[in-house]
Order: sequence, then C-alpha cells, then structure tokens
Amino acid sequence: MNFDDRIFGDLEKKEFLTERESQELSHIILEEIIPEDPTPTDEITLSFLVPPLSEEYIYLYYNTDNTEPDLSSQKIPLDKDKICWKDSIFNFAVKVKAQISPQKEEKIIKIKLGSKDKISNELYSFSIDYFSPPKWVDTSVIYHIFVDRFAKDEYEVPWSDNLKIKLGGNLKGVIKHLDYIESLGTNVIWLSPIFKSASYHGYDIEDYYDIDPAWGSKEDLKELVNKAFNKGIRIILDFVPNHLSSNHLIFQDAIQNPNSPYRNWFIFDENGKYETFCGVKNMPKINLKNKEAMDHIINAALYWIRDFGTSGYRLDHATGPDFNFWTEYYFRLKNNFPDTFHFGEIVDTPLQVKKYEGKLDGTLDFFLFKIIREFFIGKKWLPAEFQKIIELKQRFYSKNFKTVSFLENHDSNRFLWVAKDKKLLKIAATFQFTQNDIPVIYNGEEMGANQYRDILEGNHTLHEFTRLPIPWKEEDQDSELINFFKKLVYIRKAQPSLYKGDYIPIFSEILSYYKVFGDEKILVIINTTEGNKNYKLDGIFKDLITEKIYKYEILLPPMEGYILLQVDH
Repeated sequence: MNFDDRIFGDLEKKEFLTERESQELSHIILEEIIPEDPTPTDEITLSFLVPPLSEEYIYLYYNTDNTEPDLSSQKIPLDKDKICWKDSIFNFAVKVKAQISPQKEEKIIKIKLGSKDKISNELYSFSIDYFSPPKWVDTSVIYHIFVDRFAKDEYEVPWSDNLKIKLGGNLKGVIKHLDYIESLGTNVIWLSPIFKSASYHGYDIEDYYDIDPAWGSKEDLKELVNKAFNKGIRIILDFVPNHLSSNHLIFQDAIQNPNSPYRNWFIFDENGKYETFCGVKNMPKINLKNKEAMDHIINAALYWIRDFGTSGYRLDHATGPDFNFWTEYYFRLKNNFPDTFHFGEIVDTPLQVKKYEGKLDGTLDFFLFKIIREFFIGKKWLPAEFQKIIELKQRFYSKNFKTVSFLENHDSNRFLWVAKDKKLLKIAATFQFTQNDIPVIYNGEEMGANQYRDILEGNHTLHEFTRLPIPWKEEDQDSELINFFKKLVYIRKAQPSLYKGDYIPIFSEILSYYKVFGDEKILVIINTTEGNKNYKLDGIFKDLITEKIYKYEILLPPMEGYILLQVDH
C-alpha cells in the first residue's frame, strides 16, 4: 500500500542523496547562515564548504547595493575552520567562515568567494530585515480549492469522462459557496492558479496579468476578495514562478527568434533545446537569474496583492527557481506588503527546506504528510517513535518559519482512498489540528469526497483522479464528517495552546501529548490500536469534542481521539 504517493520519489533513496551531495561538493556550498534569519542589528556568521582545489579562496567579497560582487567589492578574510572528509566524493573539503558586521538597515547582501585576483562563479544572496509571518496566520485554517472542480456558479461541476479538460468550475462558484466555507470555520482560502491557461489545472500560465475567462474575470476576483474579507476570510493565490506555458507570447517570441530580447528569459542549449519543468515540453523553465524575467514575475506577484487585496501566495515548485530569486522575491513582497503570507511547495528533505528560512514565511510540510500517513495508515512507527520524530521536527525549524500541514492535496491520493476507514481520517485530523502547524483542508476532504481509482499507474501519476468534481448534493456528502471537521476547526481557533502551545509528548503505547500555553493545558489522546485501552488521567478534564467530564481515568475505544482541557489546575 502506498502511503505518500511517491511524493518524495528519488529523495528517499540513499544513493540519490549521495550522488546529489557529490555534485554539490564540486562547487562552493553556502552551508550555514547564523542567525538563520538575520536582522540589521545582527553580526552574521557565514560558513562554506569548498572543494579541495578551491582552497586558494581567502576572501569573501560582498556588496550591499544589490549588485553582483567583483574584485573591487568590499572584502573580508575567510577563516579556515576545519578540514572535512566527505564519503560521497571520497575526498576532503574545507570548511571556511566569515563574519559580516551589523548593517544597521534592511538590505540584500550578495556574496562570492575569491582570492586576490580571482573570484568564484557561485553567487549567494540573503536579506537582513525585520520581516516575519503575519500574526493572522497563527489562527488560520486554510481551505484549499481546486477551482475548476469546485463549483460552477451555485451548481456542481458537471461530470465528464475526460478529466483532462476544463469542466467549468469558476470564481463565481467559490463566491456562491462562501457561506459554506464560513460555516466550516476556515478563514483562509487558497485557490489553485486562476491565471490565463489552456489547461484545467492552471499551472502553465499564458499571462501572469490576466485571469482565464473559463474561471472568471478580475471583477469576480475583486468580488470574491471583498465578500470573503467581510466574512473574516482571506484569499491566497497559487503562484507559479518557475515555469510558464509554451503558448505564452514571450516564450513564442523567444523560441521563434534567436535574437529575441526574451531569449535569455529561458535556458537554451547550443542546439536550441530549452529547459522545462520536469521534462514537460509545454512548460518551459524561466531563467530567473535574468533580471528582466525576475522583475516580470515579481511585479506580477505584487500586482495581484496591490490591486486586488489578496493576502499572499502558495508558491508552486519552490525548489525550481534559482535560490537567489527567493531573496529578491521575499524582500520586495514583504517590503511592500508585510502583512502577507508566502509559503512554498518545497518537496525536499528537511535539511534543504531549512535553507528557505529567511527567504519565505514557511513551507508546506511534505515530510509531516509522509510520516502522518506512515503512522496512521501504514502502522510503520510505534507511538513513541512517531512522537519523537514530531518533537525533533518542531525543534529543527525556527518558530519564525511556519510549516503548513495537510493530509491530502491535489497531487496525492485522497486519505480515505488509501486508509479505507473514516475513523483513521478522523484521528489523523485530530492530530493535525492539535499541532502548531497551520492546517489545510483540501476541498471535499471534510465531506468524505473520494476517488474511484488510484492516481498511481506504473511510473505514471494520474492526478485527475484526486481532482474530481466536488459533490454538493447533501445525500452525496458525509454530514457527520462535516460536523466533525467544524468541531475541530472551532476547538483549534478557541484554544491558543493548540496553535501556539508547547508540545510535551507522553511516551507510551498510546499516542498522547500535552499542549500548554500559559495557564491552558490540553491533553490529546489518540488510540490507534484495535482494542480498548484504559488511560490514567492526572486530574480532571473536559472533552472539548463531546463536553464530557473525565476524572482520573478514561476508557479509550479503538480508533478514537480526545482533546481534553484540564479544569482542575
């Protein structure tokens, strides 16, 4: 049984990771920035790993005017910290360090390593600033809508045997169902891409400054943002900076004319072949090292916030763009709109994800997605093992970097499809909603929406089967499940310990932990076994789901979860 739909692919293979590290170690690697997200008052320590033949680099060259450094730039000496042995290259590497003094004001710093007469090709950038995730995200519950399959005006999206075409879902359909979304208690809507696109999914954009007529108009988006905001709901758009559609007029000019001013907006080899997103020919990769291309993308991101009042972006395939792009993107977006939220689709190991601290507000947590499925569905971990992983994960990232949790999404099999048991979905959601990670509900998840076949077929992934039209007839929905999710959302938003409390695991055969914030103390107990379990309570507790009172002991039925507020301390 597949628990994570091969989301990580080769990243789970040791030989792949070894080969990747070997390739990385053929160049200079910026290994660490301390502090990870520096402010203008911080002294900054930078550490690098350099291959053996680069040991002649003795200076760090840097500019603070957002230009690329050269031999005339400011320089500081490098300290050769230690010699490292790396099995992946079966050779030595040299660790070097440098310190940059406090800069006193917000700015972007660009750096290279070099000697007295030679400078490296590797450019690194980072910003020093006071930016942070907006306060409103702490109490957010995100409802993820796949626009083409959600609703057509007030109606269901019509069924078709061809799931690769647009089926008619639109922005008016989202507007017509705002009351439903509000009733769930969710307060952020994340929309799949709505920009001009020939595809039903919208991840191949033909115009970053226009909305596809199939999904609506700019007036529809303004109406949605305004009506949602009046209900206390913010709108986040799905933004695709890494690649665009081969139908985009800029790309057509570039591919048809080798002398086009847009030629360098893309990455062509000497034979005229161009780089793409994951080998998909109609999704050419944008060369975001090119300043004009970068400005075009960043200005588009600014446009939809400035002119339409959207509250930020989910950033598609965030590992694709040149890493320095994110320094520029985040600095400009947060400098203009500090109260917006920007989180990336970073499908990589936590070691690599951590490098985005200070460059984004947060990330979708694919590692958490994976281990939740492994624990609740696959029974891979004992409760104590699972809790230790959760505890270490929370300590690994800084509190200023928001992880976003999900049980399913538009690229994965539905949780119910894999689990085959509604009880498993409920206890997994109980766990999800009692963690500090910002929870996402993928449209239909809360009503028991499912699929009729697996998305995996050999080496192919058929995403369409997890993107089926949402059922709006009451008889096609699981009302008990909807009410359960409503209760979870309400409880989470009402209890600060659940969204910002300390996580205190209780290591035993039962999954249980405290969430503590100030005087509030909540005990979460989840019985993932097939039998009844007696659980000793250290006091008197109120069940926030059923409002029952439990004193000193509770009998746990199989596959049940409890969120218990201690009332006797």
